Amino acid sequence: MARIKQGILGPITGRIANIIGYERLGQPVIRSIGRKSSIPRSDAQKAVSMKFKLTKAFLKPLKNFINVSYKTAVKGSTKIPENQAQSYNSKFAIKGIYPDLEIDYTKVMVSEGDLPGAENITIELEGNMLKFKWDSDPELHHHRFRDQAMLVAYLPTNNNAFYTVSSARRSAGEDILEIHPVKKANGNDEIDQSVEAYIAFISDDREQVSNSIYAGRIAL
Repeated sequence: MARIKQGILGPITGRIANIIGYERLGQPVIRSIGRKSSIPRSDAQKAVSMKFKLTKAFLKPLKNFINVSYKTAVKGSTKIPENQAQSYNSKFAIKGIYPDLEIDYTKVMVSEGDLPGAENITIELEGNMLKFKWDSDPELHHHRFRDQAMLVAYLPTNNNAFYTVSSARRSAGEDILEIHPVKKANGNDEIDQSVEAYIAFISDDREQVSNSIYAGRIAL
């Protein structure tokens, strides 16, 4: 049963037939409930579903990072950061032809914004420490020197991730991220084989971010 809490012209809350009304981020939303079709799904439809599942699995261990890194990209809209990240990466970060689809880690974007990104990035692994280095551009406005690095290390074998949303200042030109390769939880002895690294920047007031940049892959 649906209710109209704010009178006849107010938003609907609840279900009417195959329609559901609710509030999302302070905005009234109405959507229909899908009905199962007897028509076989095409390969194109299956590809869309597979892209969604691949991207959703990739983003799962990064949820708290994404809530910060995509926050400004959805500001003023009814989207949430996770949806924006899902939409972008499903569209641009999947390669192959169905059913042989996979994540293209070089195209993944774990942050979206208009701050200047990192330049001339290098990464190296020393024990469990992943070291990032980048150029600190002296031509940038001095306010940008206080931007903080946001670092991500994604380990595909076990869908595991390590990250920080408030690392060293842009002016520092380097920082480290501690990672811990693990065995799979199902009891076999397959351990993480490689790490995919990304870097972005966030402003000192946390109100602006940069697009992330793929920093590279390192074998473990």
